[in-house]
Amino acid sequence: MVIEHPVPPFLDWIALAALKWVFAIGVLVVLTALVGLVMTLVRRGPGRVFPVFWSALRGGAGDLVHLSWRRVLAIARLMIQESIRKKVVVIAVVFLILLMFAGWFIDPTNKNPGTLYLNFVLTTTDYLVLLLVLFLSTLSLPAEFKSKTIFTVVTKPVRASEIILGRILGLAAVGTAILAFMAFLSYFFVSMSLNHTHTLLWKEDIVPEAVAENAPADAVVARGKTQVSNGHFHEVEEYADGTISLSEENNHTHTVKKIVDGENIRYVVGPQRGTVQAKVPIYGKIRFLDSGGYEKEAGISVGEEWEYRSYIGGATSEAVIWTFDGLSEKRLPNGLPVEMTISVYRSHKGDIERTIMGALLVRNPATGLTAEIGSFNSEKYRTLAIFVPREINRSKVRSAPTQVKRRGGDDELAKPFNGDPAKENYDLYADFCDDGRLEIWIQCVEDGQYFGAAEPDLYIRTPDANVFFNFFKGYFGIWQQMLILLSFGILFSTFLSGPVAMFSTFGVMIAAFCRELLMNIAFMRELGGGPFEAWERLITHENLMSDLSNTFGTYLIKFFDLLASGLLCFIGMVIPSFTEYDIYTNYVASGFNIPFNTLAVHGLTTLAYVAPLFVVAYLILRGREVAK
Repeated sequence: MVIEHPVPPFLDWIALAALKWVFAIGVLVVLTALVGLVMTLVRRGPGRVFPVFWSALRGGAGDLVHLSWRRVLAIARLMIQESIRKKVVVIAVVFLILLMFAGWFIDPTNKNPGTLYLNFVLTTTDYLVLLLVLFLSTLSLPAEFKSKTIFTVVTKPVRASEIILGRILGLAAVGTAILAFMAFLSYFFVSMSLNHTHTLLWKEDIVPEAVAENAPADAVVARGKTQVSNGHFHEVEEYADGTISLSEENNHTHTVKKIVDGENIRYVVGPQRGTVQAKVPIYGKIRFLDSGGYEKEAGISVGEEWEYRSYIGGATSEAVIWTFDGLSEKRLPNGLPVEMTISVYRSHKGDIERTIMGALLVRNPATGLTAEIGSFNSEKYRTLAIFVPREINRSKVRSAPTQVKRRGGDDELAKPFNGDPAKENYDLYADFCDDGRLEIWIQCVEDGQYFGAAEPDLYIRTPDANVFFNFFKGYFGIWQQMLILLSFGILFSTFLSGPVAMFSTFGVMIAAFCRELLMNIAFMRELGGGPFEAWERLITHENLMSDLSNTFGTYLIKFFDLLASGLLCFIGMVIPSFTEYDIYTNYVASGFNIPFNTLAVHGLTTLAYVAPLFVVAYLILRGREVAK
């Protein structure tokens, strides 16, 4: 799974994030106070500006503090009833129709069918729910202003803050109900679409092999393949001890049960396993080793534009090193299940269908004791699993400690150890772990070929989490985007007409999905310059690399780009980034459990947006004549 922008640990993130939020709120308070002073000055004159402003400030604070939850919930209930009258269930029907015809366009024979199906349901749900709240949040309040219905509400003892909060809660309840329905429907659709089995017939699909009577338990006594289902089949091997294994195809496998009834033998293949997972990985810290034995932060660049992965050369001492902390035999008593997705770069083709060989090693960071666990064949976009056993045979341990050099001085091993000649087997935790710290090395064996890796590409897999619960955690990311967009829609509807409020909220949604691009344009990181320079190049058919001529028009364009840069930077800092919430879809579709740390960071970020949007919407509504 690719994680270009990892979510920081909550305790490391919260201090700086809280400081930035307090600063932003402080700026917002100052700007609001200035706007309020100017409006009071215009309406009441210089003599009354401060008493009226102070009275309004006290009244506003009272409205925010002394909320009546009975009235808030009553308004929320009215919003739910209004949404039902507007036939919001139509969006669920549209989603159901999309699922009915989705099977025509999604290829179940793909190498990763689970990723395709999960990406489809999560992305479709995201767009439909955001469009739903876009219409609900922006059209309701302007319609009440136009029909004068709002006068009936404000003449009652209802505060403006209760009107805004009730609308947020009511529309959020409607969106949550629709989203929950879509989530259950999606889970049923994915489960039914991916569920399949295979037929395996004795002497037709699986054929016995000649073996000795005293053959070992792991000797193959029958071999074959299943019949084709969902566009694939599985290789089958039956062993002398009675166990049956199926090869992994399309990112899944099956269980097989052999039933012997006299001379009749039949096989029952169970449902697929592994297509939808919730892996719980332990990630390590990555570094690289060059051919001289010196450590460095990045490997070799092979010229790829995407610099997510760094590379090491083959048939050299270069290596990718992951350092893991906190490993214990209580959590993984039998050894370490290691999974990795190593990228391959070929400097010469050779046999293009042949995979590239690599080696996996473990090393004690304190003693340098190193063991070569085994070799593997790697190819792009394929996840490999290697088990590091608890007991490591003496023959796999290197005869001397492995030294890692640092620029400015060698790595001083705390207690160098090159092994005990009397030991036949070494213990993974006792001999290769130093207070829970362990290094895993990856090396490329073949000359002229390269392995590439990033930090999340190798991990230790612990027992999986609950798939059902993880699936719904993925929809929590959509729910947070819905809540933020809903708050923006209600904010704009307090002072804009329905169509303008909808257009403004739609602009916020587009900007939220393109926030990274906006910031790149604001800081002039994109080729072609700012928006005005890009427009000039588009009209004159000028390429992106050449400099514009030194004319007055060019200087004027640069000046306008500087102003636009400040505006885009402000928008980029105010607008949330919806692409950060894509990590939920990435986790679920890639088969990884969504960690609690991600839920906590993004949940608090969502609240940090919704709370000030609620306050600003209240202040605007309170400032309108109708709310007085």
